[in-house]
Amino acid sequence: MTLLESFLINKRVLKTLSTKQGEEGFSLVELVVVIAVLAILSAVAIPAFVGVQARARASAVKNGLVNGVKECVVRASDFDSTLFADAQSFSAGSFQGYTMGQEASSGDTCYAATATAAAGSGDSNFTIVMNPQTGLVSKTCSDVGAAGCNGTPVTDPVTGVTTTDGNW
Repeated sequence: MTLLESFLINKRVLKTLSTKQGEEGFSLVELVVVIAVLAILSAVAIPAFVGVQARARASAVKNGLVNGVKECVVRASDFDSTLFADAQSFSAGSFQGYTMGQEASSGDTCYAATATAAAGSGDSNFTIVMNPQTGLVSKTCSDVGAAGCNGTPVTDPVTGVTTTDGNW
């Protein structure tokens, strides 16, 4: 390709790409269409993002509960104290918007703990209880409609009371 051919090709390309007089910028209709498309996409994406955050919080707090009970098992095997107050995993206080605490029915051991969601958050409370003699673990939650809690609400046919407890 000669220099002249290259110049002519570039001249044609530039002519094709250049705007004609009166054809500059976007029209108002094009701008409105783009804004409408962005509004629709954000209306779909934002609720999905909120659900992802709730599931991530639930997953993190459940892992914290499991790690706390694992720490308790290790402490017991090392003949250390299994008092709830001595378990470092539960001493963090507030965790991902949850407050870690001792399960009321567990006495004073770290084999049972609860994570209580902040009031009004819409998140479920989670509880883990391990029987140190059998190794059986019970993992329950307070609201099957919340992220991280499985099951379906059950209504007692006699009393008419609906329970939303589930498991995880």
